[in-house]
Amino acid sequence: MLMRADTRERMAMEIDLGRVFDALPAMVWTAQPDGHFDFANQRWSDYTGLSLDEAHGWEWQAAVNPDDLPTVLERWRSILATGEPGDLEARVRGFDGQYHWFHVQCSPMRDDGGQIIKWCGVGTDVEDFRRAEETLRRRELDFQLIVDSIPMPVAVTTPSGEVEGLNQFTLDYFGKTFEELKGWKASDVVHPDDLERTIAAQLDAHRKGSAYNVESRHRRADGVYRWHNVLGLPLRDPQGNILRWFHLLVDIDDRKRAEEALSASESYARSIVDSIPGMIAAFTPNGELEYVNRQIIEFFGKPLEELKRWATSDMTHPEDLPRAVEYFTRSIASGEPFTDEVRARRFDGVYRWFQSRGSPLRDTNGRIVRWYNLLIDIDERKRAEEALAARERNLNEIINTIPVLAWSARPDGSTEFFNQHYLHYAGLSIGQSKDWVPTTALSDYWDLTASVHPDDVDGLTAAWEAILASGKSGEAEARLRRFDGIYRWFLVRANPLCDESGNIVKWYGVSIDIDDRKRAEQALRQSERSFKLIIDTIPAFAWSARPDGSAEFFSQHYLDYVGLSAEQAQGWGWTVAVYPDDLSGLTATWQSIMASGKQGEAEARLRRFDGEYRWLLFRTNPLRDASGKIVKWYGVNTDIDDRKRAETNLALEKHLLEMIASGSPLHDVLSELCKMVEGAGPGCYCDVHPIDWSGSTIEYSVAPSLPASYTDPIAGLSLSGDALPCAIAVRQKVQVVTEDMDTDPRWRDSFARIHVLEHGLRSVWSTPIYAKDGRVLGTLCLYQRQPAGPSPQHQSLIAHATHLASIAIERARTEAALRRSETLLAEGQQLSSTGSFSWRVDTDEIAFSEELCRIFEFDPNGVVTLEQFRARVHPDDMPSLSAQLDRVRAGHGYPGYEIRLRMPDDRVKYLRTFGRVVRHQDGRLECLAAVQDVTERRLADEALTEARSELAHVTRITSLGALTASIAHEVNQPLSGIITNAGTCLRMLAADPPNMDGARETARRTIRDGNRAADVITRLRALFSKRTAAIEPVDLNEAAREVIDLLWSDLQRSRLVLRTEFAVGLPFVGGDRIQLQQVIMNLLRNAADAMSGVDDRPRRLLLRTDLDEDDHVRLTVQDAGVGLGPEDTERLFEAFYTTKSDGMGIGLSVSRSIIESHNGRLWAVSNDGPGATFSFSIPRFSGDEAPAQDISAAGASVISSAQSVAGIS
Repeated sequence: MLMRADTRERMAMEIDLGRVFDALPAMVWTAQPDGHFDFANQRWSDYTGLSLDEAHGWEWQAAVNPDDLPTVLERWRSILATGEPGDLEARVRGFDGQYHWFHVQCSPMRDDGGQIIKWCGVGTDVEDFRRAEETLRRRELDFQLIVDSIPMPVAVTTPSGEVEGLNQFTLDYFGKTFEELKGWKASDVVHPDDLERTIAAQLDAHRKGSAYNVESRHRRADGVYRWHNVLGLPLRDPQGNILRWFHLLVDIDDRKRAEEALSASESYARSIVDSIPGMIAAFTPNGELEYVNRQIIEFFGKPLEELKRWATSDMTHPEDLPRAVEYFTRSIASGEPFTDEVRARRFDGVYRWFQSRGSPLRDTNGRIVRWYNLLIDIDERKRAEEALAARERNLNEIINTIPVLAWSARPDGSTEFFNQHYLHYAGLSIGQSKDWVPTTALSDYWDLTASVHPDDVDGLTAAWEAILASGKSGEAEARLRRFDGIYRWFLVRANPLCDESGNIVKWYGVSIDIDDRKRAEQALRQSERSFKLIIDTIPAFAWSARPDGSAEFFSQHYLDYVGLSAEQAQGWGWTVAVYPDDLSGLTATWQSIMASGKQGEAEARLRRFDGEYRWLLFRTNPLRDASGKIVKWYGVNTDIDDRKRAETNLALEKHLLEMIASGSPLHDVLSELCKMVEGAGPGCYCDVHPIDWSGSTIEYSVAPSLPASYTDPIAGLSLSGDALPCAIAVRQKVQVVTEDMDTDPRWRDSFARIHVLEHGLRSVWSTPIYAKDGRVLGTLCLYQRQPAGPSPQHQSLIAHATHLASIAIERARTEAALRRSETLLAEGQQLSSTGSFSWRVDTDEIAFSEELCRIFEFDPNGVVTLEQFRARVHPDDMPSLSAQLDRVRAGHGYPGYEIRLRMPDDRVKYLRTFGRVVRHQDGRLECLAAVQDVTERRLADEALTEARSELAHVTRITSLGALTASIAHEVNQPLSGIITNAGTCLRMLAADPPNMDGARETARRTIRDGNRAADVITRLRALFSKRTAAIEPVDLNEAAREVIDLLWSDLQRSRLVLRTEFAVGLPFVGGDRIQLQQVIMNLLRNAADAMSGVDDRPRRLLLRTDLDEDDHVRLTVQDAGVGLGPEDTERLFEAFYTTKSDGMGIGLSVSRSIIESHNGRLWAVSNDGPGATFSFSIPRFSGDEAPAQDISAAGASVISSAQSVAGIS
């Protein structure tokens, strides 16, 4: 049967989890909720010798010491019952049958519902700690027994490194005698691959006087090499002098094996790891914190994001943080595990001691895929160690200061112990009849003051009493008599030993022979001060050489710089640090200087301890004896690398900037930049990729030292995706460093990897090139033919090069854009007949654009002057021009105006100008303006205006036919009256006697009717005559009545019911009476035509006048006709739009134009009921109105002044 996919996935996860637990540097186990043991990691099995099957369920009890088992079971059942984390201690039997004390911590893992689904535990071997306690107790009796009982190899060497003592464990482990191990450097004790590194670490520690820590493989007696962590610690006397070196070999072979087997299983493993009663963190291969278990978050009280900043926060004690960062950084770089002890700050601010152990997890290829860090709380142990260390200090001060006079005293100051060296010096054993017993009071042997010089007794006694009174350490100097009667100077030092309450329980002291020092101090003090001051203050590398040129002395600063020991640099050994290409020249110069016997200097590159070569200036002077013979050469070397690089870069940069300023092609500039970078960074190949953002691609590649087969395929590559280092650098705006394209997993499937490797390149460093505003202009790539990362010098070079590239690319693109802009501007000016000019007001200097010269018909290559400008202006416009020039000179704005030019052939051009006045920082004024030739538009407008006027007149004449009936009616009425009155008058005159009074009255009525007929004709002539519009005060009520009178007959024939509502006291409006009557007539005729088909309701027509807002007067015509459609409201006023079959569609367009020419507005709305309402509103008369346009109502496309007759439009 096939295994289910989820089962296989669960089994794979458990296998991965097992690998993780096997890699953890601790004994990890899990149990079911009822306490049944169901898993143990490899470290547990290796130690106990029991497989998981043998320990399953409750069978693990077989590994527990029988004496401890009842307590363990009781405690374990108690923890199961409470469901809370707990711990216990018990002895666990190892595979060899030996029992070790273990501290076991356990914690439950719960599901989302809070139910316990598993118990997880960690067992920590505390056997060493327990043994250390016992060992330290025994050490007080016998130091050698203590050393022998340490469960690891221990060695003691002299300050020079000679083996002085070994514990029994060391002898047993290596299976060699003491004499054989004294020559360990020449034997197979250390693995051949590790021997040189181990010796170098020890020599370096001896030279610096500091502790060392190195990992190396050591050969066990059975021939098996095992990994050890070798710790070397200097043991110093109170003056700080190293008395001995103490070396510990800590077996880390199991840990190394576990680290090689470590792997990650993410989600399921984390839930288990969170339940482990220990603090575990996971880091990426480059050291970034990736994951922490729940215990870490609970301990620190911080989220993961804050924990990621552990190296710069207060989570680690300030005194421990630098060391912790150093260990961690060093391990990340070397790939080696680390172990450290640090104080971590709990969420409540309390610091606790932790053992920090980090191990790498590697894949099958040996590459590190993750780091795991285990923090074990050792605070209680540290406190115990500090107490034990206090006791150990007592023993160490006695044992490790054997070459001095050591003693101890009771809290009251009475002495109780002297070491043998003290007794021998004082001659106490000479002439004594009994052996000295340390517990015997000193007074039984001799008087303390008897050995003190009489002149020093009082001072020493007073100093001792003062020290006792202060309860603090102190010292004094006095002369002590030797057994042969000679007095020698001693430095007497005393230190108190206090208990936990701070009470002094004992005084320890040493008397150090300083007689020789006292004698030499005076003579040496001045010499040492002068020499040290000179050497320490020289800001260079000091050295001296023999007359033959071989070196005999180097300052420590020199040796530290080149990374050589004094022995390695002696003679001609220092030349190994000289750059090979410079060695022959430096040697020749040195030989020449020695031959001349005079001072001299030379320049050469010297290799620094980190492998980097830097330029140094070598200067030397001879020292001669009284006879003038050279006895020594003294010299100093000064670092001039920065100066040399600056000189080279300055010259190259100057050349580049000259190319940029001169407008050299961008490709050439970038090519020179690459050469400069390659010259400043030996072994590097430079490549610059400008970016084409229109398509998000690489525009082209510039790499003068790389073949076209490399650069050509790069051009046009897309910046999308993650296949290119430079694409990521551009999109994320970060430097992308690839130390080895062959092994870096980011590019495993990228064609870039194949392309780079095919050309013999390995490392690729891509850096964005930024514009001033932060835009990415391109990338700068550096390549090397071997795997490498950028050094600080490389980074400085890259930063400088990208800055220059930014200047070059931005300048080139700006110039290209400027050229394009200038071309577009010139074309735009020519197409729009618009030119531009600038006028410097203080100098009258004028600059015309090419297009403006064409408009003025000036020579574009000549100089335009203000006089030439004035000469072209039409004489009638000179006053306006002068006023504008005066306004600009006064510093006012430039409002713009229209002006005419009169050309030499009397042609007139119309120009429109607009611009602004700029005041520069020096206070000078400059006028910048644009000038547009509007001659063609002006002539077209005039022609259009004339055509409109003619059309309006024709339209009015056309409407005369439609008004024939009304005109006949209006004229016939007074004519009939005239005829009737004339006949009556004749009859009255023919009567006998004639009726003169009646005839006279009839004649007057005849004259009246004649005037009425004349008035009708006058109004018709005025309405249909062709004349110029004039603005005058108009009574809108009276004008409307005259139009009603004219249309009255037509309105009656149309069966209209006209109602007027004229406002009383209506102010006059300013306008042309005839034009306004034309609009009223048009609106009334439209209303009549709109109701011509209405038979189901009265044909009501309302004409109303009233005041409007903003001092306007409104006239409204409301009908009860067919009304307006939704689309008609605005389109009614478009030219040639009509709703009638016989309409022309120009009446309302002309009417709106007339009203707008009077600064008013005309609009239409639908009524709530039938019909529509047309209204116009114009300003009241104020006397300031400008002359109205012609009756054509300029601005409309076509007009009709007789729309009311022609029909609705």
